[in-house]
Amino acid sequence: MRKKSLIFIYGMGLSAIAGFIVGLFYVLQSFLIEFFWHENVEAFSRPVINAIILLVIGIVIFLTRKHFGQLPRNFSNVMAEIRRTGTVNYRILLAQMVIPAVILVSGTSLGPEATLVSSTVLYGIWIGDKLRYVEANYEKLTESNWQIILQALLIPHHYLIHRENSPEHRGIFLNKKITKIVYFLNGILWFSIVYNLFGEPSLIIRIGESNWHYGKLGWMLLILLVSYATGYVYLKAMIEIRKVIQSRLFHEITLITFGGLAIYVSGLLAPEILFSGQHNFHLFTTNWVGHSVLYLIVISFAKLLLLTIALNTGWVGGDIFPVLFSATIQGLAVSQLLPSLDRTFVMVMVAIGVSSAILESPLLVGSLMAIMFAPLNLLPFVILATILLMFIKSLQRRYTKYAPTVFDQIGDWLHGLNIF
Repeated sequence: MRKKSLIFIYGMGLSAIAGFIVGLFYVLQSFLIEFFWHENVEAFSRPVINAIILLVIGIVIFLTRKHFGQLPRNFSNVMAEIRRTGTVNYRILLAQMVIPAVILVSGTSLGPEATLVSSTVLYGIWIGDKLRYVEANYEKLTESNWQIILQALLIPHHYLIHRENSPEHRGIFLNKKITKIVYFLNGILWFSIVYNLFGEPSLIIRIGESNWHYGKLGWMLLILLVSYATGYVYLKAMIEIRKVIQSRLFHEITLITFGGLAIYVSGLLAPEILFSGQHNFHLFTTNWVGHSVLYLIVISFAKLLLLTIALNTGWVGGDIFPVLFSATIQGLAVSQLLPSLDRTFVMVMVAIGVSSAILESPLLVGSLMAIMFAPLNLLPFVILATILLMFIKSLQRRYTKYAPTVFDQIGDWLHGLNIF
């Protein structure tokens, strides 16, 4: 019992370190964006500064891809390596967080969530490998002096046992699922401590208030179906754009240059589509309420177009918040076409429908909208909308040829991967 308790406490310490470092990544990317994009820059010098920023970051992307490959690492590739080898190369973890933080300074229309997700998985594998070593060598360590013990516990890339190399130590605790959940929550706690310690703005931004009532549920179903179908069309268009880019641009320098030019032009013509958009949801109740339907639709399309170009030219990042932001812009546009309906309700329903189709995960989208953006009195409608879209998605998977998405793989990993 004492052995398991001590190993569990050690795992808590490792998960705290992981959460702390991931929190520092988030703070770093926020600091860099604020430092290079602060509003005190003279308007006439902004285009020159943007060009210099993009040129420098483009060189960084080119050099790091030569040495490390794509950073942040694609979640699908990480999971494929885990399934193939039982472990993953987590020696690039610091580069995995520093380089994406630098890339996001470009205004690439993407967010930090790709780095957060893949880094969390990499840290999880690392924690499991460290715990396996301690569990397998516990008696030997207890008989060693304190210097050897500290080396084994604190040196990150030594004193490891991969799960596939040690069948007898694949599972360390009787209830591995609870252990993983506790470690994960502990990591989130320390991430939150760092997040709040540096005064980062809240991720929870409620987009207005709603007076919607149950008497018009028919409208809800209609809006969801139309918006989901619209999002599906957008997804197919984004796939076709990716195919065009991949079939026309073969050299890495050409790809990076094309992506950089797209970001630069966007910064000149529509700077509001730069970055992830996660902190700009307040615009839906302030600056953008008076904009025309045409303006909002054009901005939304431009956001998705820039996102697609950036993702496929090396200026990578997370697409969850950008897609949610773009879809909510469309919701605001649709709400102006339906003035007799509650504006906030229409925005939320359209955002859920469009985003669920593009990201191919109604549960993920519904959860984020409920936790972070939708007014609290719309929570029952968000839950109902999520259930309906999950049912529609299940019909799609049953009657059409379906390729598992990143979010399906996340679910498989959470349910089936024994990293401890």
